[in-house]
Amino acid sequence: MKITGLTVLRANAGWRNYYFVKITTTDGITGWSAFAEGFGSPGVSAVIERCAPRVVGQSPFDHERIYAELYASTRPAAGGVVAEGLGAIENALLDAKAKALGVPCYVLLGGKMRNRVRVY
Repeated sequence: MKITGLTVLRANAGWRNYYFVKITTTDGITGWSAFAEGFGSPGVSAVIERCAPRVVGQSPFDHERIYAELYASTRPAAGGVVAEGLGAIENALLDAKAKALGVPCYVLLGGKMRNRVRVY
């Protein structure tokens, strides 16, 4: 399985926009990730779009190596907006990998921590 595309999608929600990373693969699996690009972090989309050529053609199963290569290529500007962009790409890679394995994403991250969370 190889990555065939990495795109940023924007949805106008009126008072704010929602942003998503979409990774497509040769096996027809799509990995998704959401990220924020509001007042505090404009430019995340540009980081993701500039990193896309380095991701296309690789296997989402190699997400750790891909992240390390992206980090190395952006090292002079590590942190902030760049870190948010790399995190969004990594989350989409993990989503695609989990779908390919037929498991929830939390299995790739060490397992489920709780069954429910109290809110309000």
